[in-house]
Amino acid sequence: MAWQMVQAASGVAPLSAAELARARQYLYGGIAWSVASEFWMLALLAAAYFSGVTARFRTWLEKAISHQPSAISRHSASASAVTALATAALFTVILGLLLPFDFYISYHRERVFGFQHLAMGAWFGQWVTALVLTVVVGVMVASIGYAWVRKRGGPRWWVKFWIVVSVAVVLAVAIDPLVIAPLFNQFTVVQNPEIRADIEALARKAGIPHAAILEMNASHDSAHANAYVVGILGSQRIVVYDTLLREETPAEIEFTVSHEIGHYVLHHLWKGIVFTIGLLFVLFAMLGWWFPRWAAIAKGDSPADPAALPLILLILLGLLFLASPATNGFSRWEEHQADAFGIRLSQKPRAAVSGFEKEEHTDLIYPDPPGWMVWFFFNHPSQQARINFSLNQIPQYGSRRR
Repeated sequence: MAWQMVQAASGVAPLSAAELARARQYLYGGIAWSVASEFWMLALLAAAYFSGVTARFRTWLEKAISHQPSAISRHSASASAVTALATAALFTVILGLLLPFDFYISYHRERVFGFQHLAMGAWFGQWVTALVLTVVVGVMVASIGYAWVRKRGGPRWWVKFWIVVSVAVVLAVAIDPLVIAPLFNQFTVVQNPEIRADIEALARKAGIPHAAILEMNASHDSAHANAYVVGILGSQRIVVYDTLLREETPAEIEFTVSHEIGHYVLHHLWKGIVFTIGLLFVLFAMLGWWFPRWAAIAKGDSPADPAALPLILLILLGLLFLASPATNGFSRWEEHQADAFGIRLSQKPRAAVSGFEKEEHTDLIYPDPPGWMVWFFFNHPSQQARINFSLNQIPQYGSRRR
């Protein structure tokens, strides 16, 4: 049987029937609540726009700032202030109304399944920090985009928004490891000297001897184990959770880090950015077509009007959700490439199998979900697919178990 082959290769027992049922509950419930949260957000944006609330708020802001709302478009400073305040208010209200979903999904539910380590107050503090960051970034992007569209609008107004958002994507990836991530976690060199030496040897073997490989105190927040690569333009780094370093064997850690080195060496972050910007171009072009048709329902607001921001976000986020098979399919392709690279670099497919099997237990990963679910929702191949691929590599590297 397949599970016997896996156990023989990994030395890790498969999930018991009870564990399998719990993993299934964790996966299916997580997807259901995430989709519900997404649709709640879209409903809030639709209500904000089509009810006329944002238009009335914009008019109130114009009166409060200039006392001449009809002349507001001729005063860039006043128009920019209205845009910034309207955007800040919209983001704060929408994200505030999403708080019940955020709390249930990322705090209560994670605590029920044994992953959440933060006290409620600490979790809420992180939520507020994320809220402030989102509002600040949203205001900056909207202010620049609207200023450009007001000055040089025209039928291709959506191109200007696309350019601003694309630049923001690149900058966000570059500054995240330097500015944003340290607000939530601590990053140090890998503490265990033996593991650090093994990782440095892998980096030299891969041709990136000076790559920053850091340990993150993930256990402060959660029991989940993970690793990731982040950063561009000089901020590149590979981050390994302290939970993973404690739970995995040295051989499993070697494969996991080799997988992340694969993302680094294969330039997956840059490829992902190019893919994202290309996809955004398509979505913004569709926005340019849909916007006037939907705006006509609410008396035809101009795309240069900040009162129309909920409609712009509604269309873009709705399209982005529908594009999930494309974005997740691209991510799964990169993850498979990184798995293959990780096995080639570490030469430890058995460690890959045992690591994947262990993750099923420690992270409650349901190993073999339906194909449609993987296609639409998964940004990694299913655990069983990754195990099967690693098993197929054993004949080539079979003697290298440790």
